[in-house]
Amino acid sequence: MKWRFSALGPLALALCVFALPLHAQTSDTATKPATHHQWYDMSQEVRITGMVSSVEKTPARATESLPGSHLIVETMTGKVNASLGRFALKGKSTLSLAPGQQVQLIGVMKTIKERQVFVVRVIQVNSHAYTLRNEHGFENASLAHKGTTKSEAKGGQL
Repeated sequence: MKWRFSALGPLALALCVFALPLHAQTSDTATKPATHHQWYDMSQEVRITGMVSSVEKTPARATESLPGSHLIVETMTGKVNASLGRFALKGKSTLSLAPGQQVQLIGVMKTIKERQVFVVRVIQVNSHAYTLRNEHGFENASLAHKGTTKSEAKGGQL
């Protein structure tokens, strides 16, 4: 009689040990949200029109929230820090910007390192539209140096 209980003891212990992790695994996977966060969402794009007050080809590291060139644009509602990316003001056929110029920007406002930055996808200067980023917000070196007409700019008309 003693040997029957000794065989059931390890089996009962094994069932208890293996049952606990299965329950814990299923509850962990069920509580995790299945969301995908987009860094750049074209449905959130807005258009800003204003005058360039300063051009920062290489902003100081302490003030830089995104790498690359930045514009400070005076709008009707105040100053906007607009990120052009790393390629817009570099290379042979760079985008020419100076204080006092009127610009139209299409992009998304983001909070980066606790600062508001307007991530520019398309900029229009002197009736030329320059596509600086693709629809996912990734910088495009080849498009940053080519001017496109209004109708060629993706994401809407300027």
